Amino acid sequence: MTVNFKAPGQSGWIVFYDGPGITVTSWYVQNSVGRYPAGMPAGARRVHVRTHPARTVALVAGAAALALAALVRPTTLPAALLLAALGVTAGLVIDKRRSPRRMELWVTYRGGEVELFSGADRREFEQVRRAVIRALEINRDPLAG
Repeated sequence: MTVNFKAPGQSGWIVFYDGPGITVTSWYVQNSVGRYPAGMPAGARRVHVRTHPARTVALVAGAAALALAALVRPTTLPAALLLAALGVTAGLVIDKRRSPRRMELWVTYRGGEVELFSGADRREFEQVRRAVIRALEINRDPLAG
């Protein structure tokens, strides 16, 4: 990461993050879609998305199996409980292996939502998020509340 310590108003700028998918400076934020001024008026928000909902499906299926077993034949409830536990465990293992957490960083720009960055690497995501926050803060109007 390259850092230039001149203030933005003194013909220099600061590079907060320069990665393969995004560059964040004190003047602009550039990704594969476009280039946006760093003085965007709205703040950033982050979104966490799961791409493979195996955990949720396993929990719902397990709960449905237990409810069905309790209604149809209460004596089979222990066996249904064991099967539901096995199904939920399998779902958790599959979800852990196949579903890395996908994180997205969005900003509001000219009245629309723009995705600045997304990825599954938490460390890289947090570096980009902090860089965008720094770029927004350095361009904030000191007279605005």
